[in-house]
Amino acid sequence: MAKAMKYRDVERALLANGCTWKQGKGDHIKWYCPSSCGKHIAVVTQARNVSAGVVADAITKLACLPAGWLQ
Repeated sequence: MAKAMKYRDVERALLANGCTWKQGKGDHIKWYCPSSCGKHIAVVTQARNVSAGVVADAITKLACLPAGWLQ
């Protein structure tokens, strides 16, 4: 079960795993899996706290990352 996290912690985990980002609409950031795959995209809102649902969605959509990458 995912839990709510601070955006900066989510961002650090994504960057540490080689993900890249692109600005979306408003406060939404599109995160792309590392260049070795390039097929998965997760959208994370750039807010102080990221809800548990958005965290769970990012874990599901970025399936090519190693298990437990966002702990």
